[in-house]
Amino acid sequence: MKKTALVIVLLANIAVIAGFWGWNAIHHPLGNLLTIDTASRLVSFGRAAGLLAAFCVLLQLILIGRVKWVESAFGLDHLIRLHRLNALLILVLLPLHSSLIIFGSAQENFVSIAAQLLDFFNNWEDIPAAIVGAVLIVLVIIVSIGPIRGRLKYSWWYRFHLLTYLALALAFGHQIEVGSDFTDNQYFRWYWYAIYAFVLLNLIVYRVVKPLYYYMQQHFSVERIVNETGDVVSVYIRGRNLSRFRVAAGQFMILHFLGKGFRWEAHPFSLSCPPNSEYLRLSIKRVGDFTARLGDLQPGTPVLIDGPHGIFTPKRCSSRNVLLIAGGIGITPLRSMLDTFVSQGKDVILLYGNRHRSDIVFEKELDQFVQKGRLVVRHILSNDPDWEGEKGHINRERIQRLVPDVAERDVFLCGPPPMMSAVVKALTELGVPTGKVHYERFAL
Repeated sequence: MKKTALVIVLLANIAVIAGFWGWNAIHHPLGNLLTIDTASRLVSFGRAAGLLAAFCVLLQLILIGRVKWVESAFGLDHLIRLHRLNALLILVLLPLHSSLIIFGSAQENFVSIAAQLLDFFNNWEDIPAAIVGAVLIVLVIIVSIGPIRGRLKYSWWYRFHLLTYLALALAFGHQIEVGSDFTDNQYFRWYWYAIYAFVLLNLIVYRVVKPLYYYMQQHFSVERIVNETGDVVSVYIRGRNLSRFRVAAGQFMILHFLGKGFRWEAHPFSLSCPPNSEYLRLSIKRVGDFTARLGDLQPGTPVLIDGPHGIFTPKRCSSRNVLLIAGGIGITPLRSMLDTFVSQGKDVILLYGNRHRSDIVFEKELDQFVQKGRLVVRHILSNDPDWEGEKGHINRERIQRLVPDVAERDVFLCGPPPMMSAVVKALTELGVPTGKVHYERFAL
């Protein structure tokens, strides 16, 4: 219901923008721009493309801005997919806006394309800044959806995305000062101001105010660092009145360690133990420069927490039986959910894939559940010649054999993206309803 309401609001805003544009085009001081001549139509539709492009850029900030009321309705994975589709739409609308305006204006003024471009640069207020802004937005999108993304460190990818704010600031002036849709219609101008203010307010509240509020209320800091395996460490975070910090098992947080060598980076990590009033635990695999240095964190280091985020929680489970499927460090959110499922008396099976026995995280903790008869664990190792248990990968055959009643269970899945894609496909082939397969890719 909430999701439907938000979609209706989105479509209503698009309709309002289209309505204002249509009214302005038809009632232009020079006449109906849609019927005067080809040049006027090109310019008019160019403005429409520009309006939609600007609206879509603002929508991008809401979709991926960790805005709680949006995230709770759609879920992180759906928002990321919408974010990428919206980015492709912007990639079409921005060049369309520029080309239609340039070609149409050149025809209106009976000049060449080059001469019209020079005129824009020399005589039109804020146009050069807007062009820089448009180029920055296109660059951000190309970096995000292209092969470059996979080669960038998360911290650099994150910083590069901050250029979007600069791009919006550069483009805003030409929208208000040059665009006749706003200069000739004060109601549309105030509506446009309201949209920008609404987006800005949400970003300030959820990206700045809430993290600072939580820090001032809880005073988060590093308590200790514990080695779980050769390449996995757990960071224990203490805080004042942690019971007031509303976090659910399975959720993730974006951590900003305010210590030397860490101040300028923030990264997302999942909660790896059930929420409690004593500490937060986040278990992290050393896979890059930042995570490799986590062992150097000193106890007492202040921590700024952005979150919690995500709807990958036990609340999504509607069955009495549960199957957990983990790959490597993907065990972390599932481990945090395990206590909830056990306390609810659910029948829980865990399929846990790793390369070697030494890679298994939380082995002792999992064994405690097994010994109490509350959990069945099946370890599947792909590259350990001394392992006498299941060998290979978690695939359709293995799921069907180890969990014959899989179609009757809610399945919670977390692991490397290729593994998750393969397992989702296998689960579909085994007849597990789509609504009973739960996962988040954490692809911020």
